[in-house]
Amino acid sequence: MLIIREEDVKDLIDFKEAVDIIERALKYQAEGEAQLIPRSRIFMREKVYHVMAASIEPLDVVGLKTYLSIPGRTSFAVIIFSIRSGEILSLIEADLLGRIRTGAASAIATKYLARKDARALGIIGSGRQSYTQALAILSIRYFDHVFVNSLNRENSEIFVKRLREKGYNAFVADSLHDLFIKSDVISSATNSRQPFIKAEYIKDGLHINLVGSNHPNRAEAYPEVFLKTRLVVTDNIEQAKRESGDLIEAVRKGYIYWEKIHELWELVVGRVSRSSEDEVTLFKSHGVALWDVALAKLIYEKARSKGVGQEISFSGFWRDRYF
Repeated sequence: MLIIREEDVKDLIDFKEAVDIIERALKYQAEGEAQLIPRSRIFMREKVYHVMAASIEPLDVVGLKTYLSIPGRTSFAVIIFSIRSGEILSLIEADLLGRIRTGAASAIATKYLARKDARALGIIGSGRQSYTQALAILSIRYFDHVFVNSLNRENSEIFVKRLREKGYNAFVADSLHDLFIKSDVISSATNSRQPFIKAEYIKDGLHINLVGSNHPNRAEAYPEVFLKTRLVVTDNIEQAKRESGDLIEAVRKGYIYWEKIHELWELVVGRVSRSSEDEVTLFKSHGVALWDVALAKLIYEKARSKGVGQEISFSGFWRDRYF
């Protein structure tokens, strides 16, 4: 089994590769050759344990992502197996992996849903997920400007500085409303407990990625936002019904119906698409194991080819009948 640490993940993978492998996995899902189990959680006193799994037969991989959240820290790991041989292939530290795959999924949604003439990207939030949202989306298409807005002005300025160092034309938006006025595509990645995106902010032709809260009692968008959307896509309907405060409340109020919400793989294979330049589209992301397992397999293959990682003897199988 190959142990792959965060430093190796950072050096082994780039955003374009992540977008490509996750898009392939979504095509396999459409063909019935990839399956996933939505996230399950064990709630303890001030702590939460999470687990989710997926298989992708054409990539010869099945595995799970698991993580524990305690006050002030969350620790992530992905473990993958070869379907053909049954071997445990790798244990991967998965904080960076998770941030990269979440950004890549928003990039895929943006690739298929943003207007062709979209020229300005807006990022809400200035944390770890927000940064990878920006880099992933910028890896798949050009934007003239990037605008950033968060509750912490200092963090927004640091975020913008880092983007400028990478050659992007980035600015701090003076307000959330200002960001919506200036942006054609918006990704929101916050841990807000209360909605803050108002229907009055939504202009024709906008595409929105909602990446923040994956909890039924949290939301980033007010339910009325969904009255303005023509096409709503999520990663997994079953998981959304458990976790998406944004969608759950909009459905409860009758502003949208579960039967009208589509999954990301449907975009990739052309089952649904933007039908006009004026309509508003929205992708609600929660994060699914399909993305983790696809990216983990690519990281594993690249680590093998480059001689990266720590090999240990760990088969998970006792050969003798007696002991």
